[in-house]
Amino acid sequence: MSQSNPISRDLRLVATGDSLIFQRISIFKEKGFLKVREIVKDADVAFNNFETIIPGDKGVPRYKTDPTAWMTSPRYVLDELLWMGFNMFSLANNHSMDYGEGGLLETKYVFEKAGVMNAGTGRTLSEARLPVYINTEKGRVALVAVNTLGDDIPAGEPRGKVSGRPGINPLRFRQKILLEKSEFDKLAEINSKLGLPGPRDNRLSFLGNVVELSDKNDIHTEPYGPDLEGNLKSIEEARRNADYVFVSIHNHEKLRPGMMYFDDTIEYTAKFVEVFCRKAIDAGADAILGHGAHCLNGIDIYDGHPIFYGIGNFVSQNYSSNPKPYDWYEARGLHKEAYPDESKGSLYPALEGEAEKRRVRRLSTSVVAKVEFRDKRAREILLYPVEMNRREAQGGRPFLATGASAEEILERLARLSRDYGTKIVVENGVGKINL
Repeated sequence: MSQSNPISRDLRLVATGDSLIFQRISIFKEKGFLKVREIVKDADVAFNNFETIIPGDKGVPRYKTDPTAWMTSPRYVLDELLWMGFNMFSLANNHSMDYGEGGLLETKYVFEKAGVMNAGTGRTLSEARLPVYINTEKGRVALVAVNTLGDDIPAGEPRGKVSGRPGINPLRFRQKILLEKSEFDKLAEINSKLGLPGPRDNRLSFLGNVVELSDKNDIHTEPYGPDLEGNLKSIEEARRNADYVFVSIHNHEKLRPGMMYFDDTIEYTAKFVEVFCRKAIDAGADAILGHGAHCLNGIDIYDGHPIFYGIGNFVSQNYSSNPKPYDWYEARGLHKEAYPDESKGSLYPALEGEAEKRRVRRLSTSVVAKVEFRDKRAREILLYPVEMNRREAQGGRPFLATGASAEEILERLARLSRDYGTKIVVENGVGKINL
């Protein structure tokens, strides 16, 4: 009688951030680019956030009150990322519903038809929140994917005669503004002058925000209860059914929610995200894979498990190759031009001097994280610095950074990670965390 070989418990995870991919990348043969591909393909499971959609001729662009971008890509971009070596994707992000329910469901259909593991979206909330699984020779791997963005795009459950709603798996949050007495009294006076309700039980409402009297000035955020509870249940279910459980979180909310995007606060994660990530570990997650800010955030090691708050971009191609609806041009005053100059079309004005240089550098640099699991526990993390030239017409693909560029990327990540007590050692242009 033959005996099967025991399953090895040594798994290699490669985690990357956001792919805004609209063009082919497999045609390029530069050494630095192919080195990144080698790192990805060396993994047992390789994760990426697919931050675009493949609507085909399904769906129409939905109206947005904040017309920053609509994403749409040709079908072949999935083949490009599979060529790169990825086999595990999150589809839950703020662009998942750019072309409404039709675009979301067609994108999911493309992934399912290709047999590619994807999580975070669905025809109902239950489906969007479900763990998805992939079997490897190193064990069964589960993924739960959540998105903190967009109160208008969450999936919904059926109830009685009311159908469910396609959408994303949400992790919404609630916030309140805390003010010292002198500032609280000033705001109460403003409310009075505007004819708005005054304080009640040391609380008042101002322009949709809850404001509370406190001994300090601060903004407090916490996960929305039903979303927190539902996602922790999904993680617990995954823990019962898999050898490894990973949680993807797409998040733009920073330490000060609502601040201008791409200012200096972008490197620091909102408190409600930290709360969720640690509770997710407590519920059974082996690692948290964060993305969405399009720049690096710190790495936390919680109870021996890595939390990547922001891995940054992986592919960040030129937006001019991404077709856009009329609303995008109108918001930028380009709708009357026969051939719009998209270089004039940013809603985010250029910052001054060094601030602008920092913003461009953040957007065009990141890491590829390799996590080595032995005996089903994370034991070592290697951080490969990458950079991409987003200015070129065919730019945006990742290259392995070297020399001073690699040092700067890793030093920045080390600085951000020190806030969580995490030490990154740099050896030969690669960051290393021993667990």
